[in-house]
Amino acid sequence: MGKEEERKITTDVLFGKTDCNMAKNVRTQEIDKLASSWEMVEECLLEMFLDDNEFVTLTIEEIHHNIRYVQACQAEDQIVVQLGIEEGDKTRLVEKMCMEDECMDIFYEFYNSTSVRNLESYHPVEFFV
Repeated sequence: MGKEEERKITTDVLFGKTDCNMAKNVRTQEIDKLASSWEMVEECLLEMFLDDNEFVTLTIEEIHHNIRYVQACQAEDQIVVQLGIEEGDKTRLVEKMCMEDECMDIFYEFYNSTSVRNLESYHPVEFFV
């Protein structure tokens, strides 16, 4: 990096809890509304796969597995999927890289069951300090 100092990173970042005042909320650059059907969420994901500036966040009101939301966006040649995991009064972010079909499966499972499989494949999000 030449004379520039190497930037330090941390995974020790916690966020406040996210409130959700509807059963399921979907948010993108364009919308923030009730996710009234899986097809609506699926359409948002398909749009995100075509637009590298787009994101999709699916938040649920009644959590059963400490996961408040799932969010995704494009990153290089893959999709980064992040989970907002509630711990006490804070939220921790974990993420993993995947392809479009796996991303779709993660959102589908979360939409239908409020859970996400293979949590061990996610790692804490790194932030610059």
